[in-house]
Amino acid sequence: MCFQVFVRKVIDLHDKYLGYVNDCFSNHTLFHKALKEAFEVFFNNGVAGSSSEELLATYFDNILKKSGSEKLSGEAVEDTLEKSF
Repeated sequence: MCFQVFVRKVIDLHDKYLGYVNDCFSNHTLFHKALKEAFEVFFNNGVAGSSSEELLATYFDNILKKSGSEKLSGEAVEDTLEKSF
């Protein structure tokens, strides 16, 4: 499912830039705010005719049901959910 790859890549991208904020900018709150706002703008735009909210909801629904193509352990599910909030 393509949406799962998209959401996983967005979470990975956020982790990457969060690492830059933490390591290169001394965890400065101004850079945290800029990162948050950038991802909010990105997610407020639709993707391929679907809203980002729909894609995220479907992705997390599949993870929680463990019926999707992405089978995760309980710890991996918790880690993924923490990263999203």
